[in-house]
Amino acid sequence: MTLKTLIVIPVKDFSAAKSRLRPVLDDSDRSQLARRLCERTLRFFQCHFPDYPLLVVTASAAIGELARGYGASVLRELRPAGLSGAAALAAHWSKRHGFDSQLLVPADIARLDAAEFGCLLGQPRAVPSVLICPASDAGTNALLTTPPDVLPFSFGERSSEAHQASARRRSLPCQLLHFEHMRFDLDTPDDLHNLMHQPSGDLSRELVTLWNL
Repeated sequence: MTLKTLIVIPVKDFSAAKSRLRPVLDDSDRSQLARRLCERTLRFFQCHFPDYPLLVVTASAAIGELARGYGASVLRELRPAGLSGAAALAAHWSKRHGFDSQLLVPADIARLDAAEFGCLLGQPRAVPSVLICPASDAGTNALLTTPPDVLPFSFGERSSEAHQASARRRSLPCQLLHFEHMRFDLDTPDDLHNLMHQPSGDLSRELVTLWNL
C-alpha cells in the first residue's frame, strides 16, 4: 500500500532564528543564515522530491510568500508556538487533507542528502508507526509519523529520546534511522566551526565566502 505522505517544514521568523550563534554572528548574519538555510531546504525538496507535497508552517507572511515561490502550501500560525506546536498544527492539517503520513523536517539541516531522504521516505512502515532520525545531540532532525498525529510532539533537548519513549508508551512500532549527513545540526558556534573545517559541500563553501570563518 502506498501511503500518501506530506513533507512539513516549520519555519520561524528569520530574525528570531539561530539565537545560539550570537557569540559568533551578529543579528543580520544570523537572519541571513536562517534565510539561506530555509531557501536551500525548500529548493532541495522541490528539486529532488517533486512528487511529495510540501507544507511550510510559519507565523510570518513574508516567509509564507517565500515558500509559495518554491511550490509549497503554507499554513499560517496565529502566533509562533514553537516547533512542537507547529508540528501539531501541521498534523491536524495533514489528516484533514487526507494524508496518511507526515514527515517533519527542520528548515536548517546543514547537510541535505537526497539518498538519505529517499531511503527514509521509501522505508517500509506499518500503520501506525513512527520513524525517527536523531541529530548528533539526540535532537530530532526528521520525524515520520503514520498517521500524522500518532503521538504528541516533544521537540527540544534530546527530543529523539522523548519521541521514542512516547511511542513505546503507546506500543507503537518505532524505528531509529541514523544517517551520516542528516544528523548534523547548525545551531551552536561549535557546529559552525565543525562545518567550516569540513568544506565538503556547497553550504560550507558559501559560508566561508560570506563570513570568512
